[in-house]
Amino acid sequence: MTINKNNTLQIGDVHITGLTDGSISFDPRVLFPEQPLEVWEPYYDRFPEYFAGQFFQNNLGSFVFTSGDQRVLADTGFGPHGDMLGHPAPGELITDFERNGIGLESIDTVFLTHLHGDHVGWNLREDLPDRPLSFPNARYKVHEADWNHFTTDELLADANRGEATLRSVMPVEEQGVLYLMDGETELAPGIIAFPTPGHTPGHMSLLIASGNERALLVGDILGSPMQATETDFHYSPDWDSPMGIQTRKDMLDTAERDEAVVIGSHLSYPGWGMMVRWEGRRYWKAL
Repeated sequence: MTINKNNTLQIGDVHITGLTDGSISFDPRVLFPEQPLEVWEPYYDRFPEYFAGQFFQNNLGSFVFTSGDQRVLADTGFGPHGDMLGHPAPGELITDFERNGIGLESIDTVFLTHLHGDHVGWNLREDLPDRPLSFPNARYKVHEADWNHFTTDELLADANRGEATLRSVMPVEEQGVLYLMDGETELAPGIIAFPTPGHTPGHMSLLIASGNERALLVGDILGSPMQATETDFHYSPDWDSPMGIQTRKDMLDTAERDEAVVIGSHLSYPGWGMMVRWEGRRYWKAL
């Protein structure tokens, strides 16, 4: 493992760039309704970048994985779509591609961990009037269980739950570039997608395995760095809370056993760290 600069990482022959759509501040009780604000106080010093007073300062991360001549983008942020959790959406991802010198046309695969709105928001160029595909040479890939779940008539008719699918996912399918996965799938050499359901029915993660090094992209298995320690807290966005908790524990067990880097969209920017033990508890520690 090599950290080349603040937002790049090397896992064997796979190069990783951490990008961001910006960050938003919100009351943690929105996502953890059973927990009082005081429960987060022990983490203020451990994750100072994650707190704005008592509120979470949550990163909206995406990642570009370069393996040989192939580039895989994991998730496309929330996009410039009004408010997220009551706060204006920053919508910075396209600008961050430019800042990092990564051409949108260089992306071969857009891997969507799942179809929540904060992971699909820049599937299309929302900053252009005709809204073309943001990544014109890419195949967009998602698990078929998420497609089946998010495209039911009932969900699409719900103004809140169906909006992101109608706006940012259905047009991709209509253009013939959305491909459904039904299990473990190699996206590029050393980059393998695999099902990790619970947060959504078809939530998927990535195993990055190159040389003797490993990393795991966990998507929304970890919605914050504190969840690596507080694995049993009910997380309201989870489709199946008990399954989400078990998947979280299983993935962290695997990461700890294999000494794998843990990468997540909502972890502290740029979004990667290792599992460590301190006084009998497990923590995510940023690299």
